[in-house]
Amino acid sequence: MTQATRENDDLSDRTAGAVAARVHTRDAVVRGGFLRLGLVLLAGTVVAGLVSLVVQRVTTALVLRVAGQAAGSGTPAFSSPTPSYAGTAATTALLVAVVAAALGVCVRRRWWRGTEAVAVVVVAALATVLLALPLAGTRFYLGGNTNDQVFRTQFLGRLADDWRLADMNYADLPSFYPAGWFWLAGRFADLTGTPAWEAFKPAGIATSAIVPVLAMLAWSRLVGPRRGLLTGLATTAVGVYPALAGPFVDEPYSWCLAAFVPVVAVVAWRAFGDVPARARAAAAVAVGVALGLGAMTYTLYAGFAALLVALACALRAGAAWRAGAGPAALRTRVPALVLAALVSAALALVVWAPYVVEVLTGGGGRAAAQHFLPLISAQLPTPMLAPTPWGAFLLLGTLWLVLAVRRDPVAPPLLLVVAVAYLWYLLSTAALLARTTLLAFRMEAVLVETTAVAGVLGAAALWRALPGVLTRSPLGAGRLPEARVLTALAGAAVFVVPLQATGQNLAPQITKAYTDYTADGTNALGESDESLDGAWTDDLVAAVDGAAAEQGLTPDEAIVLSTYYEVFSFRPYRGFQQITPHYANPLSDYDARRAEVESWAAATGPADLLRRMADSPFAAPDVLVLRRADDGYQVGLTRDTFPAEPNVDWTTVTFDPALFEDAAFTLTDVGPFVVVGVDPGATAAGGSSTTAAG
Repeated sequence: MTQATRENDDLSDRTAGAVAARVHTRDAVVRGGFLRLGLVLLAGTVVAGLVSLVVQRVTTALVLRVAGQAAGSGTPAFSSPTPSYAGTAATTALLVAVVAAALGVCVRRRWWRGTEAVAVVVVAALATVLLALPLAGTRFYLGGNTNDQVFRTQFLGRLADDWRLADMNYADLPSFYPAGWFWLAGRFADLTGTPAWEAFKPAGIATSAIVPVLAMLAWSRLVGPRRGLLTGLATTAVGVYPALAGPFVDEPYSWCLAAFVPVVAVVAWRAFGDVPARARAAAAVAVGVALGLGAMTYTLYAGFAALLVALACALRAGAAWRAGAGPAALRTRVPALVLAALVSAALALVVWAPYVVEVLTGGGGRAAAQHFLPLISAQLPTPMLAPTPWGAFLLLGTLWLVLAVRRDPVAPPLLLVVAVAYLWYLLSTAALLARTTLLAFRMEAVLVETTAVAGVLGAAALWRALPGVLTRSPLGAGRLPEARVLTALAGAAVFVVPLQATGQNLAPQITKAYTDYTADGTNALGESDESLDGAWTDDLVAAVDGAAAEQGLTPDEAIVLSTYYEVFSFRPYRGFQQITPHYANPLSDYDARRAEVESWAAATGPADLLRRMADSPFAAPDVLVLRRADDGYQVGLTRDTFPAEPNVDWTTVTFDPALFEDAAFTLTDVGPFVVVGVDPGATAAGGSSTTAAG
């Protein structure tokens, strides 16, 4: 076959492919239809979740067995969060095999159902091993039980204790934080009998395995199975590879939505294009379901995706109007947009209805959730300029978006996502005039995921263009096999380099998982340093349980004011005050509660303290967990100091020990703490009783 013949054949193939693509676009938005896609995604979720749980059990058992044999009996299996690089070596070998197999599959001309099923299992297992290996020796998830993970384990504990939606902290308030993921994880914990704080780890790892599988299945029906498989691998890498905002799997419930914003954008763009009315309606329902599920799980990303859908409708309608459709461009598209909004609102109300009703009937408070302006939120992110193979891959994706925007129908909606992500940063800065932000740094997950998907599409375009480029180059003639080998190796490096370094990239989060103290007062390394608060956790929880039981209260009924907030991770206590205003329910009157505690500390005696607590507009705590100091018993309180960074000001309120010299108070010493049971109905005769624990 002559060179001219080959070029004519290639041209014919490309022309036929373009025609087929146009016909396909008119017939449907996704290959196979949305009903089939929904069933495939549901099946993929179940299979990937089961694979992840099995791989987690096997990985943990093998690692603990090897570590235990190395350590010998009578000593902890691990002496540091990174006991050896054996896991890294094993992961690297696995990655090379998986990526090589993936690339081999992607160059095949057919995509068999069996291959897709195997890909689901392999991608889920790979994503699981990346996290299960470094976390095998601890019961905590990434980040342990520090900072934001404290409120996450608390919320999970609340919904594991009771299936009904409730605020993570305050009694008798509807939930303000979206409960979707936590409700499912709570049901998993309750079904398996796993303590909620322990269930966070398998649930988080399973989520991190399910997300790339679903991305692979969705993209394979939008851009083809070969590129879809590579997109699944890219999504795995994005999740565990820290960017400016950190690894996205830190917050698994947000990652399961952020990773699919580009999918929603592409579906919406196609739906508002030149497609039959039935296909547009089906796509509108699908988009509405995605946005509704997103609102149940992470409202910020749902709002961002809703903005993208609205802009896609406006841009496509505007293009149709300019092309001569006139008012019909709006009549055929706006109803679909309204349908998507109605479906999403109906689903969102499943978790938001109680809060909305409370706000409408009783009035809402001041929300501080968006009062956060770290440096990464004040600067425009440029992950595609990072001097790494991954940065080069994202740069390739960015270049492809710009160069292919008029040639490839997938490029415009993806470029829209990138543009709106950067616009979000600018709008967040403008929001400072209203003394709030849009939490712009959260958009980096969307930005990186979108450019990674574009990187896959750009790499595929380069692969297809190689024969023509080499033909026109005097140095490349006859070297197509060598060029494709080099291209494949470069592509493999893009995936292997970030994924094999997962343990090192996530070292700070892994270290916290090993060194934070669990409910038994020890950490994963077998340490129990009594100079640290965590070493007293077991005695502290037992003392609070005991103080509540003396008043006839179960742990989930007791209202606790604690200076050591970690106790809420291990018991479903109701908190009198959230640790920070930024995760507090706006209906809680956070500032008024802080003022109330300050008022109690200013009481003139036990009787005055009891009177002030009884007259409080809030249900008074049944148990106080205070810290002993030279000048009395202390509790830490916080206030919002936005736009300062840090955005929280910590203050200490000190109680005079004489305030508790009454039979209504029962004191128990626990290490550096004193647990005060408050029973106003107790006999006033005699002083308070004091015991010691631990």
